[in-house]
Amino acid sequence: MLTLFLVDKLEDSNLIEIAGDEAHHAIKVLRINLGEEILISDGNGNWVRAAVEKIEKKSFSAKVLERGIQEQRSPKIIVVQGIPKSDRIKEAIEILVESGVDLIIPWQAERSISKWQKDSLRKWQVVASAATKQSRRFRATEIIEELSISQLLEVESDRSAILVMHESATKKLSTTVTSKFADLDEIIIVIGPEGGVSENELAQFKAAGAHVVALGPEVFRSAHAGGAAISAISALIGRW
Repeated sequence: MLTLFLVDKLEDSNLIEIAGDEAHHAIKVLRINLGEEILISDGNGNWVRAAVEKIEKKSFSAKVLERGIQEQRSPKIIVVQGIPKSDRIKEAIEILVESGVDLIIPWQAERSISKWQKDSLRKWQVVASAATKQSRRFRATEIIEELSISQLLEVESDRSAILVMHESATKKLSTTVTSKFADLDEIIIVIGPEGGVSENELAQFKAAGAHVVALGPEVFRSAHAGGAAISAISALIGRW
């Protein structure tokens, strides 16, 4: 499988130069070779397959062999992730990105142990970028600043559905999500922190018309639940 490198802008030329951290990783860590085929993307769907043509100390160049674009999939999958414990954040982001999430919205829930910090967004984005390359995605996952429930509910529209994963739910995810969900613009998945979604928060989501559903009889870790939910929903709507 070809290694993927991300660049800010994918030039419309036959030779692509890569510098900075991506080049350092390629040259010093991966030890790429002349003639080796790689993938390069701008994270916005544009990609090229290229062959390494020149390697210098701090940069390398690759000749374009093929170009393409990965279209934005619909519906957009959004995960509202209750901020997990600090040692689980990296794990949560990696699983979400690898599962195909389009947007992650950190949520400072009532029972969140960890707090959103000034540098949290940058740290989450760094992890997401690495996971994007590992999973060979040409469209990078977007992460925005954490939001309150009232702000989260403003994201909802007539063309979206909110699914709150909760262990006390009487409805199954599989009976709530049907093939009709594939026609929506957005599917918003809400995952609580380790302590779960509080009764007050649950009431607010219900008042907004959210579906409260159970993700199987077992109880997932907060860091794992989002990936499991995306996987099930993707299969149910024919995305997988």
